[in-house]
Formats: sequence, C-alpha cells, structure tokens
Amino acid sequence: MSTSSPRPVFIIAAPRSGTSVMTWALGQHPDIQPMPETAWIAAEAVASLQSYKLGSERGEFSHLSNVSFPFEAFLEHKGRAIDAVVHDAFARRLKDKYGEAGRPSADQLADPEFLHIRLHPDHAKSRWVDGAPINTFYTWALARMFPQAQFLFHLRAPQGVIASLEKFDVAGGVATERDAALSIWMEHVRAAWNTQRALGSGRVFRVDFDRLQSEPEALMSDICAFLDEPSCSECAAFLNRRLNSSGTHQSDIRDTLDQLEHFSEAEALYAAITETRNTTAQDREDGERFIRERFESLSADRPLLGGPA
Repeated sequence: MSTSSPRPVFIIAAPRSGTSVMTWALGQHPDIQPMPETAWIAAEAVASLQSYKLGSERGEFSHLSNVSFPFEAFLEHKGRAIDAVVHDAFARRLKDKYGEAGRPSADQLADPEFLHIRLHPDHAKSRWVDGAPINTFYTWALARMFPQAQFLFHLRAPQGVIASLEKFDVAGGVATERDAALSIWMEHVRAAWNTQRALGSGRVFRVDFDRLQSEPEALMSDICAFLDEPSCSECAAFLNRRLNSSGTHQSDIRDTLDQLEHFSEAEALYAAITETRNTTAQDREDGERFIRERFESLSADRPLLGGPA
C-alpha cells in the first residue's frame, strides 16, 4: 500500500446539480479517474467511528485507548486503505471496459457516446473523483480520512433542483414530490455550505450551476487550477457534449413554489451563500461544529458487534 497521502475529489451537492456530468468530465483528465457513485466510502466513515469506539471503550484494557491512539490518525489510515481499494477496482474496470490491453480501441475513441475512464494508457490517474451526493453528509470524516482531499460544492437554485427531481422519471430516475424535493435541497445544501465554511477556499470550490451551462470551458479551467492540475480540453469538451436539463421546467413552476412551506427559507439560504464573500473565524467554527455533529448524528447507535440480527 502506498504511504503517500491520497488526493481524491468529492463533489458535494443536492442531487440533480450536475454532479454526475462533472464526475465524468473530470474523469477525462489524465490524472483523475471517474468513480461510479459510491455509498461504501461514507459507510466506512461510519464504521470507522464505531470500530474506534470499540477499540477505546475500556481505557487501558482496550487496544486503541491503551495508547491514546488519535481518532484522526485512525481515520487517515482508513483513508489509505480505501484509496488502495479504489485503485484496485479501477484496474479491474479498465479490463472490463477495454479488454486485457486496458486501452480504448479506435472504434471506441471515435464513438462520441462512449463514456471513457481513460483515454490513453500513459495517463497516470493517480487521483479519483466521487460524485455521490451521500458524501455531502459525511464531509467531517472524509476530510480527515483524506487530509489532501478537495471538494467541489455544486450549487443549483432550489427551483431548479425541485423541477428536475419532479421530472426525474424522464431521465430514468424516480419522480419526487415538490415538498420532498425541497427538503432534499435544504439538507444537502446546508451540509455542503457548512463544509465550505469549515474547510475554507483552499479545500472547497463552489461550482455555480449556471456556469456549467453558460461557460463550461472557463469553469473547467478554474476547477483545474483549484485542483492544481493542468487544464484539460477533453474535460471541457465532455461538458459541452453531455450537459442537458433533463426536461426540467423550473420557469414553469417558479410562481407556484411560494406555496411550499420553507421555500422562502430555501431562497434566503441560496441568497446567503451566493452573496457571502468572506468567511470569519466564527463562520469556520460554526461550520466545523455543524459538519461534525451531522456526521456523529448519522453514525450514532449503529453497533458493529453484538447488535440485533
């Protein structure tokens, strides 16, 4: 297992905020592999807390507490193990997708609909991008599992997400009622914004959804600069080819959304995020408290051993 610190990219956002297309777009970069949406990495964060508690519950008689083993060091070890699994899985994906040679054929390269995970065998793909929205609620642990991780906070206006989720069946998903869609937006955006407040601009870059549609090349250039990676024309080209609205109708429903309880609260939150320019020490402290408490609340009462069958 490599002892170097992994540098994954996590996209945090409400569903239907461009997370999938950004995952694949960044996955065209020579050094970044696209991940299918995960749940197991967030589950590992929960399991890490529970197993750490098991290893620390009896003071000097428990293995970890016997030496006051730090939880953050424990998480970082788990992050390296996860990184090793990710790269092992990627090697298997290359063979599944491209055959034993692990490289695309001429026909595959010529097919604009083929979703590539590596364009050339010399591309290192030392990093990976995970666009699973579930990760939005586990950023406190993910930031410590992967101290060099960076986060892209995709922000789409609430009416856009509500409209897209309401018509999600058109894109192959499950349609969501408006009130439930609003709750989904609120929960994810609050968690993502507090992650930005806690970790700061060096680790979190906000991706305004409108820029995905209006200036994909400039946006991708800014993202590559944030990630300290060379610009990638294939990434921007992928955004241009694949971005679509999935039949959303946000302009058609905007006038009816005021009837939803808490929609004005969502609009206020969206405005607060887009208008904030500077983060204070108190903001960072509040954000840190929020994401830690969110992680701990989702991880509580989940015994790994001795629980109900």
